[in-house]
Formats: sequence, structure tokens, C-alpha cells
Amino acid sequence: MTVYELWLPILAAGLATHVLSTIAWTVMPHHRPEWQKLPDEDQLHKKFTESVPPGQYIFPYAADGKAANTEEFKKKYQACSGMLIVWSSPTSMVKAILCTLTSLMIIAFVIGYLASIALPRGAEFMKVLQFTMTAGLLAHIAAKFPFVFWFRRKIILDVLDGVVYAVATGLIFAALWPN
Repeated sequence: MTVYELWLPILAAGLATHVLSTIAWTVMPHHRPEWQKLPDEDQLHKKFTESVPPGQYIFPYAADGKAANTEEFKKKYQACSGMLIVWSSPTSMVKAILCTLTSLMIIAFVIGYLASIALPRGAEFMKVLQFTMTAGLLAHIAAKFPFVFWFRRKIILDVLDGVVYAVATGLIFAALWPN
């Protein structure tokens, strides 16, 4: 069997995960507590606007290992550390939506490709579900962890979202698997 024979479950899984992602971030309230307003946001925003050019920043900053071993750096690091990303312009919703849809379609295609080489035509519903859901878990969850280990961020609700996307992907592939 070829991956091209799985065009319908690939398309359906890509669209379904996009719809679920949109619902998770726009309708459902579970991600709202992850983000908070900065204290003195107006003052900080003014300061960022006046003196911080767009870019990615880590603080405190050390250019190398020697700088990271100084007492001054260690003192700053213990007091407060973090990341800051200053965008050069507001996020384009259209571009972000299209990029998200494209990436979810690519994930669905790769899952379909793996399934096409691992499972035969007419495979049992549960075997297709098991395989494609596991691949979905890897795609929608596992890839996030190295980033989280280095750049701490709340992720448990992203994991929950990923499980939902993986289950939807598995169910769609299993239901639409060619006989």
C-alpha cells in the first residue's frame, strides 16, 4: 500500500487536529491560567518599546562559560532568570493559521506514511488505531520536551491537547483505513 492511498485519512486527520487546536486555544479555558499579566505592564512595555530591539533574549546573559562562572552572574541568576522574545511586529493571524494548518497536515502525512509501510491494507481497526495514535503521541507531545527542559514553560495542558490530537488522529485513520 502507498501513502497516497491514505489521502482521505491524512486530510481528515490534519483538518481535525487543526480544528481541535483552534478550539483548544480560542474556546476552551484551560490555557488561560498559563499566562499572566506582567506587574507594571505599561511601564515595562514602554521600556521595551524604547530600548529593546526585536530579538530573543536570555537573562542574565553570559557570553561563555567563563562569564557564567563569575559571582556577578551567579548572583543575578539566583535572583531572577528567564527568556524574553520581542517581536518586530504583531503576529499575523492569517500566516500563523496557515503555518499551523500546514504543519498539522505534514504531521498527518508522515503518520500516514509510517502507517502505509507498517500496516497492510485491511488491517484491523485496533491495530491501525494503536499504531497511528502512538505516532500521533510522538508527533504532538514528545517533540516539545527538550525545549521545555531548557526553557521552562508550563506544558501539562499542551500534553493534554496532544493526547486529544493523537486520539483523534488514530480514530480517523482507523475508521478510514482502506480494506
